[in-house]
Amino acid sequence: LRWGSNLFHIGILFLFFGHAIGLLTPHFFYESFMSASTKQMMAIVSGGVAGLVCFVGLTMLLHRRIFDPRIRFTSHRTDLAILIILWVQLCLGLITLPFSFAHRVDAHAMLVLADWAQRIFTFRPDASALVGLDWPFKVHLVLGMTIFLLFPFSRLVHVWSGFASVVYLFRPYQVVRSRR
Repeated sequence: LRWGSNLFHIGILFLFFGHAIGLLTPHFFYESFMSASTKQMMAIVSGGVAGLVCFVGLTMLLHRRIFDPRIRFTSHRTDLAILIILWVQLCLGLITLPFSFAHRVDAHAMLVLADWAQRIFTFRPDASALVGLDWPFKVHLVLGMTIFLLFPFSRLVHVWSGFASVVYLFRPYQVVRSRR
């Protein structure tokens, strides 16, 4: 549990902040010291490593939740569904890596995705440029937005308690026992 949980959380936090910083930083901010293709290669390598770390951890957690009878008994169906959705999203993200690598010279895909994300963030949506992207990017975007919709209705809301409290980082592990 500890290995799976730590690998998953380290990987997912790196991916979350990597996506947020990478997509929401305007091109003019970094173009004086880094090309878009260099930024894309950094994203491919660091995101690939973090994605693999997260994949190993999430697979361990998912396996435990499915095949450990005690954990399966105390788990709710939505817990399992969210883990599966996150696992599929992670697989889709890893599938995008070869497509990103193919666009590494001109960084076209990254610039289109960053423009889309910045427009969403500033309430000026325009998805017309997404039409030309490869299918894994589009499916990854749709499932990502779906996860944001599911966020308040699942145990994913525990993320906010982690961001809100530094004490959360040093809390002891919880032991959950059913009263049944």
